[in-house]
Amino acid sequence: MLLKMVTIWSDPKARLILTANFLLVVGAGITFMAVPWLLIQRQHGNAILGYCNAGVALLILFLLPYFGKIVDRYSRKRVVLIYLGSAVVLDALIVAVILGQGSTKIWELLTVFCFGSLGASVYYPAQFALSQEVIAPERYESLSGAIEIQWQAGSMFAGALGAWLIAVIPFWSVLCIDAAAYLSAFFIMSRLQYQRAQERSMAPASAWTMMVEGLQYLRGRPRLSVVMLASFLPFVAIMVGNFLSPIFVREVLQQGPQIYGVGEVSYAVGATLAGLTIPAINARIGLVPTLLCTIAVYGLAASLNPIAPMATVFFVSFALQGWGNAGSRVARTILVLKTVPNGVVGRVNLFYSAFERLLRSTTLALVTAMLPTWGVANAYWVLAVIAVAAWFMVWSGRHVRAYPVETVSVGEPLMSSDGQQ
Repeated sequence: MLLKMVTIWSDPKARLILTANFLLVVGAGITFMAVPWLLIQRQHGNAILGYCNAGVALLILFLLPYFGKIVDRYSRKRVVLIYLGSAVVLDALIVAVILGQGSTKIWELLTVFCFGSLGASVYYPAQFALSQEVIAPERYESLSGAIEIQWQAGSMFAGALGAWLIAVIPFWSVLCIDAAAYLSAFFIMSRLQYQRAQERSMAPASAWTMMVEGLQYLRGRPRLSVVMLASFLPFVAIMVGNFLSPIFVREVLQQGPQIYGVGEVSYAVGATLAGLTIPAINARIGLVPTLLCTIAVYGLAASLNPIAPMATVFFVSFALQGWGNAGSRVARTILVLKTVPNGVVGRVNLFYSAFERLLRSTTLALVTAMLPTWGVANAYWVLAVIAVAAWFMVWSGRHVRAYPVETVSVGEPLMSSDGQQ
């Protein structure tokens, strides 16, 4: 596996993508540690953070068809560069406002949070599709592992640095670091030599029609559909867990941002190990056993926090959550790269992202409403239940076959001999 990592790094296009992603993860990671921690210090901060999370997830649900249309119809490189450039401009504007008024307001924290969430919903699908276009198919598995490793390496660096920075520098300085990271990523990605794989001269279609087309592509592939859907559920749980973790550290563990930061580093360590091990495990035992294993580990890890609310257990839980969630994501990435044609990958990801956002918004609202009565520790049981549901869904679709399919027109499902894929 390490040899494959070295091989993919020798590809100049992959090297540019990986480096830019690393810088983005560091900048955004520090900022997205600072925003929740600062928000929960304010009056009614827990509720503001929770319902803002839920509201943004619901808003993205309605915008996703248009995001998918952007990814499928326009230059993926241009989409990536526009997002990176817009982030730099927004950071500069918010810094100017904070310096002008002399303090940080809640609306400024929420603006940064909402833009980051909305922008990421365009950037990551575009980056995924761009990678699929410019990287040779035989390197997909090593690329997925390398992306996971650099992602989590950036998260470890951001967690360690952010735990210290949050306590010693003002928020506008955090935004300056974020802007510098995004600007560097912008210049790196601008160097990527990119030619669109094909002209997307599709007949005009509404964004919602394209979303339905993604569903049409999946209708003839029920096993693939169920397994892919289940592989998203640990990510839903992680997003809810990201809301719970700073509150858990502050109210249950009664610790400061340093413990919060160490937890983030622990998560990144586990996820890095997933990037190193999951492609090899998947090659040895197969996709379904790999997913069953990673989802089970995540569910067990989430249940540790309410069982034993201690700092050391919190770190172990986060490391295992990182391995379980990232492992599920790597396995799903391999499945999509090998199975879904590039021409419809935006639609397919769009459909699942829409469902994931709806479920995330509902779960966040539920957990936020539960907090005053149940407490943050018991809210972790919701994450464990999500993992159990995902495990049984993968088991029900355990005969899914992951192999390259021929490019087909949307709405004309390719059926296997037994009528399923």
